[in-house]
Amino acid sequence: MEFAMLKESLHTACPGLELLEWEPMSRHTSFRIGGPVRLMARVRSEAEFAAALRAASEAGVSPFVLGNGTNVLAGDGALDAFVIQTSGGLDRLERTAPDEITCGAGVSLARLAVFAMEQGLSGLEFAHGIPGTLGGGMAMNAGAYGGELKDVAVRSEYLT
Repeated sequence: MEFAMLKESLHTACPGLELLEWEPMSRHTSFRIGGPVRLMARVRSEAEFAAALRAASEAGVSPFVLGNGTNVLAGDGALDAFVIQTSGGLDRLERTAPDEITCGAGVSLARLAVFAMEQGLSGLEFAHGIPGTLGGGMAMNAGAYGGELKDVAVRSEYLT
C-alpha cells in the first residue's frame, strides 16, 4: 500500500520524473547483478531529489540512494524497496572560485577529475580511475593512489 501512495505522490509532485516499477537492479550495478526493485526514481535535479525524499518520508518508505551502482551487491530476488538514482542527473559541474569546483552527487569521479585538469586545478588526479559518482565517493571517502576525497573536499551539502 505504501508504494502505491508513494508512486501517486511522486506523480503529483514531479509529473516528469522517470519512475520505473520492478526495474532489474542488474541494469544499474557495476557487477550487473540484482533482481527487480519495486520502484525506482531517476532524478534529474535537486528539486526532484528533494521531492522524492519528501514523498518517501510521507509514505513511510526508506529510500536507497544509488549513483552508478559501483560496488553494490543486490540480491537476485525481488527487492521491496524504493531506489533513487542520482547518476545521469544531479550533474552540476562548475568552477565557482579560483581554486574551487562545485558539483552534484551524480557527477562521475572520472568526469570531475578531467574537469579539474581542464581548469588547471590539481588534487583530483587519484579520482580519475574510480568508477563511482561523487555522492557515493563522499559517503565512503573514495580514494586511490594515496589520494582521498577528504583531502580535497571543502564542503558538502545533503538533503534529509
